[in-house]
Amino acid sequence: MTIKVKISLLSLLISQSCCPVLAEILLPAHNDINIERITVTATRQQSLDTDLAMSLQGISKEELTIDNGQHVAESLNSISGVLVDQLSGGQGHKTAIRMPMNTSGYYLFLQENVPLQSPAFFNHNALWWSSFNSNIARMEVLKGAGTALYGSGAVAATVNILSEEVAESPETEIGLMLGENEYSKVLLSHSNILSSTQGFRVSASYLDNEGWRDHTGSKRAEITLRHELDLGDDEHLVTSLVMSDLEQEMAANLTESLYNTDRTNSGLSDAVLASDPLRKTQYIRLSSQWDKIADDNYFSLIPYYRYRTNDYTATWNQNMPKVESKMQTLGLLALANFEHSNGGESDSDTTVGLDIELTKGEQLSYQPLDFTTTGYKADTFTKGEKFYDDTTEYISVSPYIQYKRNIVTNLDLTFGARYDYAQYNFSNHLGVYGDIGHGKRSLEDRTDRFNHFSPKASLNYHLTPDSSLYLRYANSFRLPTASSLYHLTIKDNGDAKAVDPEISNTYELGYKANWQAISFDTALYYMDVDDGIVHAYNDEGQRYLTNATRVIHKGFEVSVAWEMNEQLNISAAYSKSKHEFDQHDEYSGNEMAAAPDYIANLRLRYMPRFLEGFTGMLELQSIGEYWLDDANSQDDNGIDRIEDGYTIANIKALYQASEQLSFNARILNVTNEEYAQEASYRYGKAQYSPGAPITAYVGVNYQW
Repeated sequence: MTIKVKISLLSLLISQSCCPVLAEILLPAHNDINIERITVTATRQQSLDTDLAMSLQGISKEELTIDNGQHVAESLNSISGVLVDQLSGGQGHKTAIRMPMNTSGYYLFLQENVPLQSPAFFNHNALWWSSFNSNIARMEVLKGAGTALYGSGAVAATVNILSEEVAESPETEIGLMLGENEYSKVLLSHSNILSSTQGFRVSASYLDNEGWRDHTGSKRAEITLRHELDLGDDEHLVTSLVMSDLEQEMAANLTESLYNTDRTNSGLSDAVLASDPLRKTQYIRLSSQWDKIADDNYFSLIPYYRYRTNDYTATWNQNMPKVESKMQTLGLLALANFEHSNGGESDSDTTVGLDIELTKGEQLSYQPLDFTTTGYKADTFTKGEKFYDDTTEYISVSPYIQYKRNIVTNLDLTFGARYDYAQYNFSNHLGVYGDIGHGKRSLEDRTDRFNHFSPKASLNYHLTPDSSLYLRYANSFRLPTASSLYHLTIKDNGDAKAVDPEISNTYELGYKANWQAISFDTALYYMDVDDGIVHAYNDEGQRYLTNATRVIHKGFEVSVAWEMNEQLNISAAYSKSKHEFDQHDEYSGNEMAAAPDYIANLRLRYMPRFLEGFTGMLELQSIGEYWLDDANSQDDNGIDRIEDGYTIANIKALYQASEQLSFNARILNVTNEEYAQEASYRYGKAQYSPGAPITAYVGVNYQW
């Protein structure tokens, strides 16, 4: 089986006007490489990767089909420098891309180039709101700071989920996947042509999983609709609707004792389990992308509406408060690209754009049952008590400009800038202010404003038609979330008005090459995050938010894809990094916790001549050692608190029995390695998130 690049219908629209022979001339030379060489994330237009002065890699539809993953991590982790942890066997995730494993808002998650969430209400699990389970054509990851098109959160990486386009002829597909722990997933997709100018695709899935650990079951329903309309004269309209409903049981990390004796344990007490803590979230995103090409100029408008809920039990608190939230967004992404000619040939272009977002977020936390805590500072909670009940309106306006010019033969200069203005309007519905008991503080209504200017610049030199060397600088930032600003304890003084956004600078040197049978990418990066938002204390002992830390992230990334012959191909991804505190009251000079020394992925594919249509894959995933805490502490025996990391092997297979029928199977952690997916040391105790044992899945797909 040959793994080929596949370009979306929208991408082809751009190539037909701007570079009509691009797919015809360039793609055949690289069509056997599993990493996609054509991307859309950087500029919303089709670009060959060697034309981009940045580290941007994608995963093709064919590779996603082989993976057939039940979680985005199973494919994303094949990209160099990318580590996504699946949390407790469910649909949630933590992300480590040029960062330690974390849940903070250093990542921008997109679906069809539209943010999956508002930066004011960042959730680290945002990829579970994408269409991954029902309709996915490819995934792209832009590592480091985003381009001028992207604002808050595009600090360490931008991840874009792109759905399958409308098929050229009517087609229907049904799929079934079964696995251990009563895992099942049903998929249905239908694409049809309504007329010579329009067509649609509808996809749906339902997933049910009991989980390999106690109380980690999940159920998820998802439906996506895509409509494409050709308006004529190089004018297109693509409308997308994504809806999902997720219910997931909640578990916790394990103590060292439980980790060593019972890794299937939920990590929750009997009292907590008796309340059956769940996380429920519903999601709707409707967007319509209008594109037009006129005289080699490109115009794009994407209005969108976004709705989501996120309700859960805070099992990490003894009194198990309920948390409910609802967010609604109206947004607009507007972009225009103008080509400039010199002597009849285009030698430069300018992109200007404007992003607008209006989000209303409602957040509520209350006590679901009478409860008395024990131990230090024991407290009694009464059913129905509210800890916060508020609405925050978030408004952002972000103009940007980007200019690219060929300054000498084969050397392109790109520079740009983005200005972001954000305003939070906070309304408290509790009706009482100050100390409201249980260590909580209630704030009066207030308004907070933030702004940031982000410059970008890069040089890209084409060494040959198939290779390039680039140098890049990009500034980026992240805003504080509404929760960090307004949900405070009595230790907080509530003065967050002086807080500035966290600022990051990415410096990157990279080389890319796409040869007949080999593709090669490597990058050296240095990224600082300054003005880190942390807690400090005033003379009265009150805690407040301030900008007081600086951390340094630096590393080396390399990926290689090699088609050895018609039967064998191999891809390897490796990164080595160091993440340390540069300025901190306590940890200056220390390495950050949960920051693996290296991340590696190796994939060997076998496509035997004697069994046409069969692809087998052996995959190795490995991460290096990391500190359990930011203090880089030692235990009572003077031994550094360092987790060793792990290496696991997976086997995957796809058999295309006919044009209509295919079978797939995979065995994850085939050696049944016992390992910690993540470990930490907090409050004097080590905690572990156990990795899943050997797990098998089988599936069948039929298409007509």
